[in-house]
Amino acid sequence: MQKAIKKLWPYLLISLVAILILLPQIVTGSYILGVDSIFHMNRFYEAAMQIKTGHFSYFLSIYGYQQSGRIINALYGPLAAYFNGLLLIIAGNWVRFQILSSLSVMIIGGSLMYHLAIRTRISKIYSLVVAIVYMLSYIVMGWVVGNQFTGLAAALLPWLLNAGFDMVDYKKINVLRLAIPMTFILQTHIMTSLIGALALIPFFIIGYLETDNRRKMLLNAIYSVLITLCLTANVWYGMIQIDFTNHALPVAPQLDMNSDSIAFFGHNVFVLPSIYSLILILTTIYFLYNWKKISTYRRIIFVTGILFFWISSTFFPWQFLDNRFPSISYLIQMPRRFTVITFVLLIICFGVMINDLFKNKWLNYVKYLGTFVIVVLIALNAAKSVQNGVKAYFSPEVVQNDYNLNYHTYDTDKVRRSLSDEDTGKVLKYLTKSTPDYLPVQYKVTPFNYFNYHPYGSYTEQIIDDSGNVKKHVNKAGHLILTWHSNNNDKIQLPIVKYKDSNIILNGKHISNVSLTNIGSVIVHSKVGENQLELYYHGSKLLIMMLWITVISWIILISYTMYKYLYKLKKAL
Repeated sequence: MQKAIKKLWPYLLISLVAILILLPQIVTGSYILGVDSIFHMNRFYEAAMQIKTGHFSYFLSIYGYQQSGRIINALYGPLAAYFNGLLLIIAGNWVRFQILSSLSVMIIGGSLMYHLAIRTRISKIYSLVVAIVYMLSYIVMGWVVGNQFTGLAAALLPWLLNAGFDMVDYKKINVLRLAIPMTFILQTHIMTSLIGALALIPFFIIGYLETDNRRKMLLNAIYSVLITLCLTANVWYGMIQIDFTNHALPVAPQLDMNSDSIAFFGHNVFVLPSIYSLILILTTIYFLYNWKKISTYRRIIFVTGILFFWISSTFFPWQFLDNRFPSISYLIQMPRRFTVITFVLLIICFGVMINDLFKNKWLNYVKYLGTFVIVVLIALNAAKSVQNGVKAYFSPEVVQNDYNLNYHTYDTDKVRRSLSDEDTGKVLKYLTKSTPDYLPVQYKVTPFNYFNYHPYGSYTEQIIDDSGNVKKHVNKAGHLILTWHSNNNDKIQLPIVKYKDSNIILNGKHISNVSLTNIGSVIVHSKVGENQLELYYHGSKLLIMMLWITVISWIILISYTMYKYLYKLKKAL
């Protein structure tokens, strides 16, 4: 028992910190509606209803997003969406779901960071400091108070960078230790997976140059990539398929890249919180001063962290690049996203610094006190962000950030009650979000004309507000069914969208030539009397094959993992 407690106490302490930070929300039973909450709540509701009913539609949204037939989950972290959908079913309502979800993300992020610090040879107590500083950073807390998916992926990132540390420290690549975390991050948030892959490059280069077996290291890297591609074929090929066969609307471009870059101070920029600025400055001074006695392994960690801070900051010529390559504003959108690497690596470097003992005992006392103050300030800041979210919940607006949000009831008490209701679809009728990402627009989109076509307004008018007398339900095959009554043979615009591979059956007949609006909303001819339209998605044979490759790859991985575990268990007995 004592042995188990000795092994588990760091993780129990991490869990306790997470609970204390979320205590205001737990006690009040509130739900923090952040900037991205409604968008992602639709994703999770969609996944939950598909699991609950058994009516699966991998591509089209048949329950969430106003049952509009949009493609969202297939392009945006499908595995994470279905996991959260399952968690929503288990929780039973949105309040319990968010508390469980937030606790899970904080504990996972803290535990993985603790493990990364331990393998960097930082003592247990300081590894705990590193874990707490990271799990309570605004990067991870972005999920807790704003449902920002970068925060969810950030919790998994130390797991991936652990494989990078192996490349320099052990001069080798463990195939599954690299492939599995990359797979999970790619199935959660593509942008973070790409940033994580970039961060691994310096570690690979140094490891490759110093290893005695370059061929094996290179082959293992290739095997890792191939395994990852198989485990995520549904994600990357799904994106290729949709993008090549449709004008899928990308995320809104950031026309002023500098405004979403990191700075220590200033206006119209994202200012790094002062406590993390202090950590960055102190760590930089320490590493530069002790450069000669610091190992190559730790130098690479520091240099890579600084490199990604530069890339994410106003010091990097983002606007210059954007002026010459406008498409970069779609791909990157917010340069400050790159700080997710900086936070992991420089907080590890901070752990290295505080783990070092000074010859002067008074300097050590200053270090102990300073570390304690830093942890307390970070904890207070995280707790305040949760308190602000709870305060907003009880405010007349209910939400923290109402950007592009539409209220469909003036009774905000009804909104609050719906968040604790077992019918998790209620709140999504009261609050809607006009984010138009991935809509099948009928025009060529550039960063310069994106807002000229008013996609946000068009989605609100044509989908959210244009329900008319059209009723929707889902049949056993997972097809979306629309019914309406018409007194004449006039055209009708329906609140659904059509992609190239979306199939339509109108009043019993397959139709291919359908008129579409600027955002892909369907226009058909009604007949006199009752009308019915059936919408479903039929992907290409290659796409279906890729989905099967993904499923089979996961079955093999799970079977292999169980075999290895049972083999070790048998050997131990």
